[in-house]
Amino acid sequence: MDLAPGDSLRFDMVDQVLLVVHANMPPSERDWARLITVRDANRHRLRATLVVAPPRAKLDASQRSDVATFMRSTGGGIAVITDSALVRGVALALSLLGLKVRAYAPREITVALDFCGVLASRRDDMCRRIEALQAQLSGMTKGAA
Repeated sequence: MDLAPGDSLRFDMVDQVLLVVHANMPPSERDWARLITVRDANRHRLRATLVVAPPRAKLDASQRSDVATFMRSTGGGIAVITDSALVRGVALALSLLGLKVRAYAPREITVALDFCGVLASRRDDMCRRIEALQAQLSGMTKGAA
């Protein structure tokens, strides 16, 4: 079955933070291409990226390379919120390469938002947006079953 755009991830710009919420699967090529188009178009105003990644939302080698190249060129940081040891390991590997990547457990959302430079007054809005994007993905998954 071919995925419709938006089935594997959702994203939004909130203030100067790119918010990316993955479904519990690797991103489809179409969703990845849409994300990269928006990310690249906003590269000069992007301060950080906040990624919410379930355990099976892993990037392939090409996607990881793209993220690393983009980060080196912009100096922006990425906070990854995940329960997955594998995803946290990938984040750690990228940080060992000198990139500003940190992984956090879901209960550490406040620390992740601080890392991204989200003001305390904007945290509730960001959390609501995360929940809305997760709900959209959850609704799509239920409808496909």
